[in-house]
Amino acid sequence: MKRQRGVVLLLALVLSLLLGLLTASALRDALVETRMAGYLRDGLLAFEEAEATLQAGADELLRAPPGKCQMCLPPPHPHDLTGQWQRSSSGYFQVQHLGMSTRVAYMPEGQPVALYRVTAVSQQAQARQVLEAVYAVAGDTIQRITWRQRLRGD
Repeated sequence: MKRQRGVVLLLALVLSLLLGLLTASALRDALVETRMAGYLRDGLLAFEEAEATLQAGADELLRAPPGKCQMCLPPPHPHDLTGQWQRSSSGYFQVQHLGMSTRVAYMPEGQPVALYRVTAVSQQAQARQVLEAVYAVAGDTIQRITWRQRLRGD
């Protein structure tokens, strides 16, 4: 009989260590992907909330339009909800009357319409989304002219 030198045992231990490191790396990657999917889901839900809040703000235009403001700057830090905001079931919104115009996209030229800016903020704090839209109102007709998504540093 030949004497065993322990090479097979050492090789098995090294292979087990490599397999363990590979497994740990795969688990870490799976955890990172799960977190990323969760953040994406939260962001999409917050975006849906902001869209619903934007619609609530547009509905408020027909019910009780605000008076014309002097300097209608957009809210400076809408993610922080500073200033006066109205609450809806899906978030917070602010409506500003920008003035009158006769040259508005998607409306007959020469027709006087009132322009309003609606800024909507979702309820979620971590994945908060802010949408801003400009609406043209002529009588009972409301038309979205433009919209944008405001980012945190915007």
